[in-house]
Amino acid sequence: MTTQPDIHIHNTNFDSGAHIWRVLATFLAIGSLVSLAYGLTQWGLLEIAATGTSAVLAMLFQLMIRNGFIVLGGEPSEDSRIQEGRNALKAIAGMIQAYIDHSSLLRLVLISIGYGVAFVLLRQTVTWALTIFTNIWMALAAGGVVAAFICFPTLFAGLLRAVRTRTARPAPVAPAAPVEPAAPSAGPGQTA
Repeated sequence: MTTQPDIHIHNTNFDSGAHIWRVLATFLAIGSLVSLAYGLTQWGLLEIAATGTSAVLAMLFQLMIRNGFIVLGGEPSEDSRIQEGRNALKAIAGMIQAYIDHSSLLRLVLISIGYGVAFVLLRQTVTWALTIFTNIWMALAAGGVVAAFICFPTLFAGLLRAVRTRTARPAPVAPAAPVEPAAPSAGPGQTA
């Protein structure tokens, strides 16, 4: 008796409408986060708004990397230098993760201090950004930009790739010089 393999059928049409709802939910969530931060800023709670928004963005960035939404170099490049650079970045990221995994307590404390400094810099940037919003619509627009980066990371990568890509243009061909008919050569014993 032979055993039958498990067969799994994935119906891609079943989930096709759900993607738009996930995108819309992301836009609403980020838009409401930025609107809430704007509202807290208007009430004089800039420090709380900046700290909360920075914490959400830092955690979101970490989770997106951990879950594979942000990856280093998806497809191979035709330019070997670019491919070597991507491979180097992947190797450095793997080396850093291995370094963290096998770190002593002192090294973990130093890494945490570095993370804290980076978080404070992010918080200062968010504080500055919250002070330039003059109305709720600017805050919502900024939230929409952040949500677009979250929902469509491949879109922006594709746009950047299109800007950097050179179009293959054929080299200009110089017009050929007109060919002069050759003078008849003199046969043997004849002079011209």
